[in-house]
Amino acid sequence: MELEPKFETSGDGIETVTLTRAEFDWLVEQAEDAADLAAAYEGLKSLQNDGAIPAEVARAVRDGKHPIAAARAYCGMTQTDLAAAIGMTQPAIARLEASPPGTGRTDTINAITKALALPRWLFESRSNDNAGKQQGRETDDASADPVAGGIWRAGPGTNADASPSMVREREAGTFISERSGKTAGKRDKPTKSKRV
Repeated sequence: MELEPKFETSGDGIETVTLTRAEFDWLVEQAEDAADLAAAYEGLKSLQNDGAIPAEVARAVRDGKHPIAAARAYCGMTQTDLAAAIGMTQPAIARLEASPPGTGRTDTINAITKALALPRWLFESRSNDNAGKQQGRETDDASADPVAGGIWRAGPGTNADASPSMVREREAGTFISERSGKTAGKRDKPTKSKRV
């Protein structure tokens, strides 16, 4: 659209610009599109830095499956396959999967991370018992909604909430659904996954 603004100066020296309603609406739409694009780039950068996991793995972990078992099943591996890939025995993998997430030596967790090609934070401790430790990550279940795009994000520490980029993405989705005339489904406030 080509803008044809009218520039005017009032008697008291105030400069104004007059646009048609169509021009104004177009400018507002362009600004909103630019904000949505910036939020998308920020979200992509965050995913590249922190890593993301498939929604299928996120749902399985959220439903109580051990992260190693969920990731292994997603990759189509048995305990024996994973054990062979990292130089361990099948009973050792079974013991890890029966233990709380994050259990195991650092080199073992690193080997599992490499063998399953998923971010390390997935296999770290999610214990809420010691809020002072920043080694674990909490996960935000809201982003594991399969309708919303299927990526599970991590936040730092044990008291993580939705990241600013996730809030912007949710707001952008609401805006888009309002603009299209479609009613967006109501979502609950993001909750943190808790293991018992």
